[in-house]
Amino acid sequence: MFNNIYEFIKKILKYNYKEIIFVICFILIANYPVPYYIFTSGGITDLSERFEVENGFTQKGSYNLSYVTEVNGTIFTYLMSFIVPNWDLVKISDYQINTTESLEDLAIRDKLSLEIANQSAVKVAYERAGKEFKINKEKLYIVYISEYLKSTDNLKVGDEILYIDDIEVSKFEDLSNCIEKKEVGDKVTLTLKRKDKIITTDVLVQNIDGSKSTGIGMYIIYDYEVNPEIKFNFSGNESGSSAGFMTSLAIYDTLIEQDLTSGLKIAGTGTIDSYGNVGEIGGVEYKLKGAVNESSDIFFVPIGNNYDECINLKKEKNYNINIVGISTIDDAIEYLKELKS
Repeated sequence: MFNNIYEFIKKILKYNYKEIIFVICFILIANYPVPYYIFTSGGITDLSERFEVENGFTQKGSYNLSYVTEVNGTIFTYLMSFIVPNWDLVKISDYQINTTESLEDLAIRDKLSLEIANQSAVKVAYERAGKEFKINKEKLYIVYISEYLKSTDNLKVGDEILYIDDIEVSKFEDLSNCIEKKEVGDKVTLTLKRKDKIITTDVLVQNIDGSKSTGIGMYIIYDYEVNPEIKFNFSGNESGSSAGFMTSLAIYDTLIEQDLTSGLKIAGTGTIDSYGNVGEIGGVEYKLKGAVNESSDIFFVPIGNNYDECINLKKEKNYNINIVGISTIDDAIEYLKELKS
């Protein structure tokens, strides 16, 4: 039996090897990566599936984050973007801070951006709901490395800074104060945590735009306590900061007894800082299209270019959705309270 199978495969390869080679080459070429993303309309995700608040209140309606469908660029998807409607090319370089960054660096920074967005969302929601939010410690993560920094081989995006010159870093001021005491050209020793490894490296203090700096950009992640407890359930392929505002609004309504949704399907987008200010995002047109496709009633969007773009698109496409421009989370809360009354 095995001999028969062997002879059959041998015969196929003998008389069809050219076609087989062609197919293999075509697949390899079609999937060869190119320096582009392909953006297209996404959809919405019910935020009640992304976090759990202990003994939290439920709503008749829903809060939904709007997302963009992002496809990694290959020769095949690049060519298809010229054929498929609403497939738009975006250069990867538009997301790189400098030319030395890899796709892995971008992915790590986006994951950290999601974590920062979530912690800002929690802080804003808990403070406005009158609930406990306590910061225990600040963790500093490297998210940018100057291309002129000579020790970049020993630094990676995503490294956590533990010590500077044997001084434990528990807040950003510990790092900045140590650097300020140095002279330009002096070395500082950084002790870093990279996954499960401890790394030590020296970096030079530089003069950048008139200030002393190591040429490293950082994100601050809080180690915090809240009451009631909250747990996030974002999936592995979700990242970025654009869901921060809607996440905060959804958490806030879960913490208060009054249901602000009025039974409506509420979508939206925008970053949020620790003070409750809402910031603009990219790809807003794709997020609006996704919200419309999912029959959302309200679409919250940051005031400014994002809002103007959505209003123009609504008029052009005759979308049946209520677009509400906001600058802070308080604007959205006030709007929903007035709508309910």
